[in-house]
Amino acid sequence: MTSSSTACASAARASARRCACSWPVERRTALETHERISAKIGKFQPSLTLALKRLAEERRSRGLPVFDFGLGETKGTLPEHVREAAERAFREGRTMYADPAGLPELRADVLRWLGVEDRYTPDEVVITAGAKQSLFNVFLAACNPADCVLFDAAPWVSYQPLAVAAYAFPVQVLPTRPESRMKVSADDLRRNLDLRPYTKLFLLNNPCNPTAQLYSADEVEELLQVCVERRVYFVLDRLYWRIVFDGVPFPEPRVDDETRPWLVQIDGLSKNFRRSGGLRIGWTVAPPDLARAMVNLQSHYTSGPSTPVQHAALAALESPYPTGLREELEAKRDRIRAWAPKLAGVDVWPTPATFYSFWDVRGALGTRTPDGRVIRGSIDLATWLVERAGVVTAAGAAFLQEGYLRVSFAVPDEELEGGLAAAAEAFAELA
Repeated sequence: MTSSSTACASAARASARRCACSWPVERRTALETHERISAKIGKFQPSLTLALKRLAEERRSRGLPVFDFGLGETKGTLPEHVREAAERAFREGRTMYADPAGLPELRADVLRWLGVEDRYTPDEVVITAGAKQSLFNVFLAACNPADCVLFDAAPWVSYQPLAVAAYAFPVQVLPTRPESRMKVSADDLRRNLDLRPYTKLFLLNNPCNPTAQLYSADEVEELLQVCVERRVYFVLDRLYWRIVFDGVPFPEPRVDDETRPWLVQIDGLSKNFRRSGGLRIGWTVAPPDLARAMVNLQSHYTSGPSTPVQHAALAALESPYPTGLREELEAKRDRIRAWAPKLAGVDVWPTPATFYSFWDVRGALGTRTPDGRVIRGSIDLATWLVERAGVVTAAGAAFLQEGYLRVSFAVPDEELEGGLAAAAEAFAELA
């Protein structure tokens, strides 16, 4: 380095030090505290269920029983052929980068899995690291900052954080009919679209987590038609579509030239197969322009899901679907029905689908525990159930519906029976 360049560098460093030191003290302090983290992250909180799980672990460490009805995850054993497909991919060295849209053969199989191979091409399918990433891709690819996204009345806990992280404006659509069990009608949707002209999409979870309600084919068609007329995306999160009870078929959305530009369907492995949540494979079927935008986006921030795990998903979708999981869950649903009259102050909603039981516990609010604590809301009640009975549930407040609890019954039968008995005793102690 020449003497002149050395002098220039020294002068630049000195100037930088003078600028840094000239900042107001309060500005430097701010950068060291709240401005270090994006403000949007402060608009949502960590999962409420995780806090209850910590209480449950404290009980378990003391040798007390714990009945975990909080986490929505299938149990059992991952199908052997699915595991072997991933192992084989590792052994054969299929660990290089793949197409960011996903393996072409897996995208074709997704269309067959959904029964729409005659209405879409594999180019309209995007394979993702779980259905949660599919949702995030849609928000990022479709929404401009401050665009409104509409959710149904009891949105799953991650919908709002994902929308906020994409700088969209989330709004919960509240039904006007009290007998609807939180299902949104076409009139409810129209009313919200009238109020919010910058709406970009309506996201419907069917079957619904947490309420376990199932929209009928007519109800789905009416909502889809409103979205088509108003030119907003109808995003169908159908992750539980294989878990519909009582012999009722899943209400498929209409796919034709009128609906295809506005219909987006999201699905994945985690709820449809045993012990598959950690594989993190989901998929989106979308209009061509939106699919291309999501692939472009995904190519920069995940490059697509793990290649060996995509081979596992391929094995899962290419095999005949086992109905045993649905049948077992339906039997567990019936066990909860039998216990419902024994749960004081609880109205157990019907469960036509999913592996959740939704409990209206507004009758228990305002009561007191034996030590005098007032149960003021669903979080208080969920905390009491953990502390007193070791029963972990998900508070309705996490789904923007105060006065309810969500109970996941995808657990072994003995745990289900023991937990229901313990919950019944805990409810009986409230006065």
